[in-house]
Amino acid sequence: MMTVAVMHPARQRRLLRGWEPVQLIGRMRIEAARDGVILPKTYLLVRLLFLWENHRLPLPGYYAGLLTRILGELPTTTDARSAA
Repeated sequence: MMTVAVMHPARQRRLLRGWEPVQLIGRMRIEAARDGVILPKTYLLVRLLFLWENHRLPLPGYYAGLLTRILGELPTTTDARSAA
């Protein structure tokens, strides 16, 4: 039986906007600054974003909220997999 890889909703939204990961990270920094939060260094966020977008790490709550504010409402990974 062949399994089909499901693209993470955040990655779909980022790609639909034509954004590179660092463009999304820049927007994440702006939104986090409004909350008074300082995000990790860019190279670490690039790595984390890769891991989240490729289903290798779950998306933590604060970052999920941050991405929702930037990209719009994201379906949960479970919802996306059951829809496929």
